[in-house]
Amino acid sequence: MSPSEPAIRQRAQRVLAALALVLSTGCVEHSIREGREPMDYDGFEQPPAPPPSEGSIWRGSTQSGSFLFFDEKASRVGDLVTVVIVEQTDAQGDARTETRGERTIDASLSSQVGFQKLITSPVRGLLRIFGFDNPGVTQAEGAGVNFVQSDVTNDFTGEGLTSRSGTFTGVITCRVIGVLPNGILHIRGRRSVVVNHEAQYISLEGLVRREDLTIENQVLSNSVAEMRLAYDGMGVVDDKQRPGWMARVIDWVYPF
Repeated sequence: MSPSEPAIRQRAQRVLAALALVLSTGCVEHSIREGREPMDYDGFEQPPAPPPSEGSIWRGSTQSGSFLFFDEKASRVGDLVTVVIVEQTDAQGDARTETRGERTIDASLSSQVGFQKLITSPVRGLLRIFGFDNPGVTQAEGAGVNFVQSDVTNDFTGEGLTSRSGTFTGVITCRVIGVLPNGILHIRGRRSVVVNHEAQYISLEGLVRREDLTIENQVLSNSVAEMRLAYDGMGVVDDKQRPGWMARVIDWVYPF
């Protein structure tokens, strides 16, 4: 190996480390820039206008605001719905386990001339290794020999307690992206706020009944079915909320 090869290898490692740092920084900047750009809303088809009834005096729509009395609640694709987020969760769990087991072993062997030494002595030596009680008393010929005496007691007690609570309040306006045949509104909304290179994202999606909408065209989040609510951030503050990538790799590799 020539003397220049270690220097070249060290220089290549520095270049790769710098390139990885630049790429990671670029990903964060790209995500933050997305929050500044105008959102590309998905296109939706307007429902066809109802055909006018022949002979009817009024041919307008009471939902378009062209009538003296009309309903301002969202009902069609493209309408807006304001969701008041009032999520509060509190869960607790308690578990307790208690077990007890007892086992007794007692075996004897009748001793004969020479039989005690050939059989009981090896058995006693083997059982002594496992910690069983082995009285080393020589019995008379024909008498019973207790070569196994053991009492085992196993007790186990386990107890666990877990609790979790959270509160999330806010307001987000969603748009109707679909209407089910039974009149249920499928809504979806998202909001992005960028302050000092720190982006905050809120997204919500779910199903709403028109009956749950108030006169102000609002609905509580606990009345939204199949709701998916996400609140996340990306930037300087988010980077400080978790360990560095090297620490995470070490935690993943370290087996203990």
